[in-house]
Amino acid sequence: MGTDIEKLVDLMIQERMQSQYAEWRASESGEAEKAEYLHIESEYEKAISALSEKDCEAVKRYCDSIFNSGAESELFFYRLG
Repeated sequence: MGTDIEKLVDLMIQERMQSQYAEWRASESGEAEKAEYLHIESEYEKAISALSEKDCEAVKRYCDSIFNSGAESELFFYRLG
């Protein structure tokens, strides 16, 4: 039961982060950039929804890995000054 709750919490956090990021991007961008970003996000959601749960999790883990490596790089360069 614990793993199910952890998965649910992780999913809720991911959805909240995606939502907040989308709102932030929409408020920081010009109209053309907003439209392009929303189109890309829509295509991503469509592609993810067509996958099995296992494949969807694999894609999300891959994206998390990319984001984490980017965050590590940013932290590294930030500390360098």
